[in-house]
Amino acid sequence: MALFHWDESHAVYLPEVDAEHRNLFRVAAELHKTLLARTSAEKFRAVLRNLLAQTEAHLQHEERLMLALDYPSYEWHRRQHDTVRKHAKALARRIAAGDSDAPMLLLEFLAQWMRDHIGLADKMMASYLRNHQRQTCGKAS
Repeated sequence: MALFHWDESHAVYLPEVDAEHRNLFRVAAELHKTLLARTSAEKFRAVLRNLLAQTEAHLQHEERLMLALDYPSYEWHRRQHDTVRKHAKALARRIAAGDSDAPMLLLEFLAQWMRDHIGLADKMMASYLRNHQRQTCGKAS
Protein backbone atom coordinates (compact mmCIF):
# COMPACT_ATOMS: atom_id res chain seq x y z
CA MET A 1 0.00 0.00 0.00
CA ALA A 2 1.25 3.49 -0.87
CA LEU A 3 2.12 5.77 2.00
CA PHE A 4 -0.16 8.47 0.57
CA HIS A 5 -3.22 7.31 -1.31
CA TRP A 6 -6.48 9.23 -1.21
CA ASP A 7 -9.59 7.14 -1.69
CA GLU A 8 -13.30 7.55 -1.05
CA SER A 9 -12.87 6.52 2.61
CA HIS A 10 -11.18 9.89 3.15
CA ALA A 11 -14.12 11.85 1.75
CA VAL A 12 -15.76 14.31 4.12
CA TYR A 13 -18.37 15.27 1.50
CA LEU A 14 -17.52 18.94 1.36
CA PRO A 15 -16.29 19.25 -2.24
CA GLU A 16 -13.78 22.04 -1.63
CA VAL A 17 -12.28 20.34 1.44
CA ASP A 18 -12.16 16.97 -0.34
CA ALA A 19 -10.35 18.60 -3.27
CA GLU A 20 -7.81 20.13 -0.88
CA HIS A 21 -7.31 16.78 0.86
CA ARG A 22 -6.79 15.00 -2.47
CA ASN A 23 -4.22 17.61 -3.41
CA LEU A 24 -2.38 17.23 -0.09
CA PHE A 25 -2.23 13.47 -0.59
CA ARG A 26 -0.91 14.05 -4.13
CA VAL A 27 1.83 16.47 -3.05
CA ALA A 28 2.78 14.26 -0.09
CA ALA A 29 3.04 11.29 -2.47
CA GLU A 30 5.25 13.42 -4.74
CA LEU A 31 7.47 14.18 -1.75
CA HIS A 32 7.69 10.48 -0.94
CA LYS A 33 8.63 9.70 -4.55
CA THR A 34 11.40 12.31 -4.52
CA LEU A 35 12.82 10.69 -1.40
CA LEU A 36 12.64 7.15 -2.82
CA ALA A 37 14.14 8.27 -6.14
CA ARG A 38 16.98 9.95 -4.28
CA THR A 39 16.50 13.13 -6.25
CA SER A 40 18.52 16.18 -5.34
CA ALA A 41 18.16 17.71 -1.92
CA GLU A 42 17.11 20.91 -3.68
CA LYS A 43 14.18 19.15 -5.41
CA PHE A 44 13.14 17.46 -2.14
CA ARG A 45 13.21 20.81 -0.29
CA ALA A 46 11.16 22.48 -3.04
CA VAL A 47 8.45 19.81 -2.85
CA LEU A 48 8.57 19.94 0.95
CA ARG A 49 8.10 23.73 0.94
CA ASN A 50 5.15 23.29 -1.42
CA LEU A 51 3.59 20.65 0.81
CA LEU A 52 4.03 22.73 3.96
CA ALA A 53 2.60 25.83 2.26
CA GLN A 54 -0.42 23.98 0.89
CA THR A 55 -0.97 22.27 4.22
CA GLU A 56 -0.94 25.63 6.02
CA ALA A 57 -3.37 27.13 3.49
CA HIS A 58 -5.70 24.15 3.94
CA LEU A 59 -5.57 24.28 7.75
CA GLN A 60 -6.32 28.01 7.68
CA HIS A 61 -9.24 27.37 5.31
CA GLU A 62 -10.72 24.77 7.67
CA GLU A 63 -10.26 27.12 10.60
CA ARG A 64 -12.07 29.94 8.77
CA LEU A 65 -14.94 27.57 7.95
CA MET A 66 -15.24 26.49 11.56
CA LEU A 67 -15.08 30.05 12.92
CA ALA A 68 -17.67 31.30 10.44
CA LEU A 69 -20.23 28.81 11.76
CA ASP A 70 -19.14 28.91 15.41
CA TYR A 71 -18.16 25.22 15.34
CA PRO A 72 -18.36 24.02 18.97
CA SER A 73 -15.21 21.87 18.71
CA TYR A 74 -13.14 24.57 17.06
CA GLU A 75 -10.49 24.84 19.80
CA TRP A 76 -9.97 21.08 19.94
CA HIS A 77 -9.70 20.88 16.15
CA ARG A 78 -7.35 23.89 15.96
CA ARG A 79 -5.07 22.34 18.59
CA GLN A 80 -4.77 19.30 16.33
CA HIS A 81 -3.77 21.63 13.51
CA ASP A 82 -1.25 23.30 15.80
CA THR A 83 0.24 19.88 16.61
CA VAL A 84 0.84 19.04 12.95
CA ARG A 85 2.24 22.52 12.31
CA LYS A 86 4.68 22.24 15.19
CA HIS A 87 5.79 18.69 14.45
CA ALA A 88 6.14 19.22 10.69
CA LYS A 89 8.17 22.42 11.18
CA ALA A 90 10.45 20.69 13.69
CA LEU A 91 11.09 17.85 11.26
CA ALA A 92 11.62 20.32 8.40
CA ARG A 93 14.29 22.04 10.51
CA ARG A 94 15.95 18.66 11.09
CA ILE A 95 15.85 18.01 7.35
CA ALA A 96 17.45 21.40 6.67
CA ALA A 97 20.16 20.59 9.22
CA GLY A 98 21.01 17.40 7.32
CA ASP A 99 19.35 14.79 9.55
CA SER A 100 19.07 11.80 7.21
CA ASP A 101 16.30 10.15 9.27
CA ALA A 102 14.06 13.21 9.33
CA PRO A 103 12.58 12.96 5.79
CA MET A 104 11.11 9.51 6.37
CA LEU A 105 10.01 10.43 9.90
CA LEU A 106 8.18 13.42 8.45
CA LEU A 107 6.49 11.34 5.75
CA GLU A 108 5.41 8.63 8.20
CA PHE A 109 4.12 11.23 10.66
CA LEU A 110 2.16 13.07 7.97
CA ALA A 111 0.68 9.88 6.51
CA GLN A 112 -0.62 8.72 9.89
CA TRP A 113 -1.73 12.17 10.98
CA MET A 114 -3.64 12.81 7.75
CA ARG A 115 -5.49 9.50 7.94
CA ASP A 116 -6.33 9.92 11.63
CA HIS A 117 -7.23 13.60 11.44
CA ILE A 118 -9.40 13.32 8.33
CA GLY A 119 -10.97 10.11 9.63
CA LEU A 120 -12.20 11.69 12.84
CA ALA A 121 -11.78 15.44 13.28
CA ASP A 122 -12.45 16.50 9.70
CA LYS A 123 -15.41 14.14 9.33
CA MET A 124 -16.92 15.56 12.53
CA MET A 125 -16.34 19.11 11.31
CA ALA A 126 -17.80 18.36 7.88
CA SER A 127 -20.87 16.72 9.39
CA TYR A 128 -21.48 19.82 11.49
CA LEU A 129 -21.02 22.10 8.48
CA ARG A 130 -23.33 20.03 6.27
CA ASN A 131 -26.00 19.96 9.00
CA HIS A 132 -25.67 23.72 9.39
CA GLN A 133 -26.11 24.15 5.64
CA ARG A 134 -29.23 21.94 5.70
CA GLN A 135 -30.71 23.96 8.56
CA THR A 136 -29.92 27.23 6.80
CA CYS A 137 -31.44 26.03 3.52
CA GLY A 138 -34.50 24.70 5.36
CA LYS A 139 -35.08 28.05 7.08
CA ALA A 140 -34.70 29.97 3.81
CA SER A 141 -37.41 27.95 2.07
